[in-house]
Amino acid sequence: MNTNALIEVQARLHRLERQNRILILLLLALAGIGSIAATNRASEIRTPHLTIVDNHGKVLTETQGVDGVVYIKKYADIVTN
Repeated sequence: MNTNALIEVQARLHRLERQNRILILLLLALAGIGSIAATNRASEIRTPHLTIVDNHGKVLTETQGVDGVVYIKKYADIVTN
């Protein structure tokens, strides 16, 4: 292998190392943003229509707000402890 080929290989290796460093930094930044987004908890949920289901997916109740009035449809008995 001649000197020019060695210089080209070395230059390519440096470019690849630099690109890998940039890629690693981007991945770490995305992971950081993702972890921040995953830990945010909503203190309020706003929706005009809410369906409550049990652990099997059976609909227990539905609520819907229309023009300032709340309509509640009851599908199952509510048990309180």
